[in-house]
Amino acid sequence: YAEKYLDFVDSTWANLWLQHAFQAFYMGLISFWLARNSREQRWYERGKRSKLALKKWAESSQWTFENKWYLLEAEESYCNNDFEVAKLFYEKATSSAKEHKFVHEEALACE
Repeated sequence: YAEKYLDFVDSTWANLWLQHAFQAFYMGLISFWLARNSREQRWYERGKRSKLALKKWAESSQWTFENKWYLLEAEESYCNNDFEVAKLFYEKATSSAKEHKFVHEEALACE
């Protein structure tokens, strides 16, 4: 498995793909935060685009991306003042991150 991983990481396309995925995740978090604080629709729309991208990645790699998608779902729900749904997705994000050993993202979901 280590060889497969290292071959994957050495691939330029693989690096670009992973960087794009993580950029979408953090851009989504930032966008929803800005949407909440500024009430500007453009930030909300950008957050939604990031969330949809993460959903596609979560469908292909649940282990790596499921918790990130749940966290963006929670942030979108929070922006929509749907606090019960947001709480549910925050809990799912925390649980998924814990199950998949993403300790730093588990902490992020607990913020």
